[in-house]
Amino acid sequence: MKYLGGKQRLGKHLAVILKQYIDKSVTKYDIKTYMEPFCGALGVLQNMTDISLNIIASDYHPDLIEMWKAVKDGTLNPPDSVSEETYLHYKLNIESPHALKGFFGFGSSFGGRYYACYAQKYVKNKKENFCLEAKHSVERKRPLIQKVSFKCKDYTKLTPKNQFIYCDPPYRNTKHPIKYRRDVKYYDVFDSDAFWVIMREWSKTNVVIISELTAPDDFIEIWHKEKTRTACQSTKTRFKNALPSEAPAVTEKLFIHERHADL
Repeated sequence: MKYLGGKQRLGKHLAVILKQYIDKSVTKYDIKTYMEPFCGALGVLQNMTDISLNIIASDYHPDLIEMWKAVKDGTLNPPDSVSEETYLHYKLNIESPHALKGFFGFGSSFGGRYYACYAQKYVKNKKENFCLEAKHSVERKRPLIQKVSFKCKDYTKLTPKNQFIYCDPPYRNTKHPIKYRRDVKYYDVFDSDAFWVIMREWSKTNVVIISELTAPDDFIEIWHKEKTRTACQSTKTRFKNALPSEAPAVTEKLFIHERHADL
């Protein structure tokens, strides 16, 4: 399922590093739980469900979490396609939290941004079916998330202790510092400075690893990988450079607080 800022392709690479640090952390600290406070489309978490720890997936978006709960218990049965009329009906008339509203809002929207616009009308003569792709994506995840506990909570309200935490926050240095819309009227605003203050506090009683492009000086880089970033493209929206090899590239990084530098 397309999701703005998701780690669907990068997740398997990140999981290898996270599991290495989990093994070290369990040995050194009393770690009982793995937690993702920005779980999103589960791009990383889907590769982590074979670990022996308790697993918590949290996000502040009510429709997203309602969707994952319904995927887990088998009550979400999305259609193979959705018309623009139905898409707009769910956007404007269905109250949150609602699983199918979340499914349409992310799975059938341009670039995976919550109800940004109906993506299917831009494919023209292509055979791409965003709704069906999203349906297959969430169905593949169903058996993987049976041991996962889902919570809808703003990360600033969480008080973790003795947990191994992976954070994938909205990145600071992006052209549009918005991860997605929580509702259909207002854009999200993410306070990156406050985020790092909270990460320092969490790191006192937890092991925290963070995905970002840059970090404050007291967080050390433990991994990096160059990644080509592409947006959902159509005949109306595409990069000026036509070749995929010319698409913008960034260096994705993982950081950990210096107090855990010996892991």
